[in-house]
Amino acid sequence: MKHRRLCLGITFLCMWTAPALCQQALEQDRYGGLKRVQWEATGFFRAHHDGRRWWLVTPEGHPFLSLGVNGVRHSGHMARGLGYRPYERTVERIYGGVDRWKEAARERLLSWGFNSIGGWSRTDMDMPWTKVVGFTPGHWLKGTLPDFYTEEFAARAKQVAAEHACPDDKMLIGYFLDNEMQWQTDWRLGPPLFDLYMALPADAPGKKALVTLLQARYKSVEALASVWQPAVKSWADLLGVKQLSVRPGQEVRAKADHEAFVLEVARQYFRVTTTALRQADPNHLILGVRFVCWTTPEAAVRACGEFCDVVSLNFYEIGPLGHLPYLMRHTFAAQMISSENAFKRFYELAGRPLLIGEFSYRADDSDPPNTYPPSLIAQPTVPTQADRGRKYEDVIRHWAETGYIVGYHWFCYVDEPKEGRTLDGENGNYGLVDIRDKPYDVFLEFVKRANRQFVAHRCEPGK
Repeated sequence: MKHRRLCLGITFLCMWTAPALCQQALEQDRYGGLKRVQWEATGFFRAHHDGRRWWLVTPEGHPFLSLGVNGVRHSGHMARGLGYRPYERTVERIYGGVDRWKEAARERLLSWGFNSIGGWSRTDMDMPWTKVVGFTPGHWLKGTLPDFYTEEFAARAKQVAAEHACPDDKMLIGYFLDNEMQWQTDWRLGPPLFDLYMALPADAPGKKALVTLLQARYKSVEALASVWQPAVKSWADLLGVKQLSVRPGQEVRAKADHEAFVLEVARQYFRVTTTALRQADPNHLILGVRFVCWTTPEAAVRACGEFCDVVSLNFYEIGPLGHLPYLMRHTFAAQMISSENAFKRFYELAGRPLLIGEFSYRADDSDPPNTYPPSLIAQPTVPTQADRGRKYEDVIRHWAETGYIVGYHWFCYVDEPKEGRTLDGENGNYGLVDIRDKPYDVFLEFVKRANRQFVAHRCEPGK
């Protein structure tokens, strides 16, 4: 077993370096960092800019790029209508238990060029891993958010942080605060933050924060009435108003008010959550909130950069019927509809390194039917696993050109059940392996090559 691990490690190391550098970079530390470069060792993962590029740094002080996979767990998803988890039954039949599966899955991941465990995964895979905390649980399905200004939210944040903190775990890269929050109206059809907070009771802290912001921007209720209606006689009266509408011709000013409030709300959210988490664990990175890349307003990205060490975003392509509505509704989406710009605007706004928290592609030559989400709207499918591999290789090439993307996490390890997962009905060919635990070998040849090329490109002098 030790000999097999050594062979895998050497293979992985060569994948991590350009051929010209392979002879001098065969050694890596226990976390996967390249020993040929030594920076300050702090005992935990951190982010570092070397003057040209951003990196993650291992606890031993060596450069590291997080190439990870989400959903690395033996159970898989519960299938709709079956009452059990199909992949879990496969694991029991093939491996006879979790321990043998863990060993096999780890060796597979290393052989495919991955070195990290992404979100929604087991935490005992003996690889660097990340944790999704969830300060606003369930919001990413429902599209609702709490009042971030309340004492209750602050108290809950401290409780959640204490429950999830792993301050002494050296394999932990860092924490994602939340996942795919709705910062403005998207496919979940929740109200914009401005409207959500306006509808709060008069004594709600968030409502008071919104009125305070409007008072600072307009100085008088008469000036406010030139943009928003109904008109009120005093700022105290505005606290009792549940909804404001824009006066004709004032859409530009109203949009600016919306954006200003998103910035304030986002700052409040990040202030409360990061403070709570850093009090519970001062040692590890805070990796942002896994933004949906094509619906997140610029203000939220800017606020994230003010409080987090790394900004994470999830990337899925929009289908042909999804382009126009999003471009009309979200001006930011025009820049984010494709990954070809390598999310440069995110980096410009945040000033922090980026980590792709999720990305994936689906192919039609698989058991999962890929009917949800509908490919005409989002996540368009491709015909074959080879086409899927070419999509993977293409996007990684764009990301390799940057000096600010410090890793990416594929979604996910195993396909979803063809019946659809109980959570929301998704039934996609997202896996590196299928429900029978068979790897998609054709696809994985592209994956291995792309992972090797990503790190080799980043390690080239002058890149």
